[in-house]
Amino acid sequence: MKRALLIEWNASTGQRPGNITSKDPGLRCYGWQKLDVFPALEIRMIGDNRDLAQYENLPGVTILEGEAAIDAAIDALDLERYSIDSEELFRMSVTQKSIDLTEFEGMKTYAVLKELHKRKVLGVRKASPKKVSLETV
Repeated sequence: MKRALLIEWNASTGQRPGNITSKDPGLRCYGWQKLDVFPALEIRMIGDNRDLAQYENLPGVTILEGEAAIDAAIDALDLERYSIDSEELFRMSVTQKSIDLTEFEGMKTYAVLKELHKRKVLGVRKASPKKVSLETV
């Protein structure tokens, strides 16, 4: 059964609870990090047969057991990213759909691109994190 840790940590200092370190070869992070919140959050896959008792009841650490639990935690981190793949296609699509970009003033770039993706503006790409159930990690 696949196992992982959901860890709350200080991204400014790198300090993690229970002396967890990013250099531990048995705790691998596959890009499942949310750094724009405090505390920052990350999911680290347990790649060895370590005893999980050291993490039980440790503040800031949640033990995730099984692909379903890990995938649910990945979804909860909301790690989708949006970017403009093709500027030319993007501009053409915005013009054809008569979208006035000034309606998005004051919004963060992520929120704007997410909304434009929902509106099916061409040239906006959505990238979602890979799930454990789809990976061999």
